[in-house]
Amino acid sequence: MFPKKSILTLDDDNEYAIINQFINGGITYIYLVDINNNSNVIYGKVINDEIVQITDPIELEKIIKLVYSNLHK
Repeated sequence: MFPKKSILTLDDDNEYAIINQFINGGITYIYLVDINNNSNVIYGKVINDEIVQITDPIELEKIIKLVYSNLHK
């Protein structure tokens, strides 16, 4: 897992802050926000120590709900 509040530079050369991450069903999910454009967010999962952006609408909806739940405990 990546340390919470860390800043990562991704393949798009943008810097993202780690807002939240959690494990669900053995998969680590991560929620990132671009520090220069906070409307640019990424919901991803960690696979082999790499962040893979979630693009499947059904999986994305599930993860957004989990992120919301984790942030508002």
